[in-house]
Amino acid sequence: MLFIHAFAVADACFSFCLSLFLSLSLSLFVSVMSSAVLQLKLQQRRTREELVNQGIMPPLKSSAAFHEQRRSLERARTEDYLKRKIKSRPERSELIRMHILEETSAEPSLQAKQLQLKRARLADDLNDKISHRPGPMELIHKNILPVHSSIKQAIIGMFGHHCSRNTARKTAPLHLK
Repeated sequence: MLFIHAFAVADACFSFCLSLFLSLSLSLFVSVMSSAVLQLKLQQRRTREELVNQGIMPPLKSSAAFHEQRRSLERARTEDYLKRKIKSRPERSELIRMHILEETSAEPSLQAKQLQLKRARLADDLNDKISHRPGPMELIHKNILPVHSSIKQAIIGMFGHHCSRNTARKTAPLHLK
């Protein structure tokens, strides 16, 4: 019984020491990591000259009030420039006339779907045209594609006098994104 009691006390003491060790190790680890992170941040920090050049800090030789006034004037100039750009923006009718926009009576939410549908129709039309174009054998047989006469005779000898659609080159359908 005394042995069990001594074992329980030793176990409790060990648990306490382990938890103390872990908490100290964790705090030391956090301290070291914080120090490393701080060191890295200090290394990556921009110099005062860079901050002055970017307009974040005032130059050493000028007052802070002058710097603020300069920043305020730059903001006002940018604001005026943007307002002029917005005012000189062409009207919708002008954009339609220049073929930048399409005239549509659909809501803006439907315009994207209309554009997708138009692209799909274009892709279908192109695929149809590609599938109906003559293949190289037909072009050679109809003397549209020039080849040396010996090659032409060899091709005609291999495939016969009549070139069919089966000998034409097959192409993969076109997919527009």
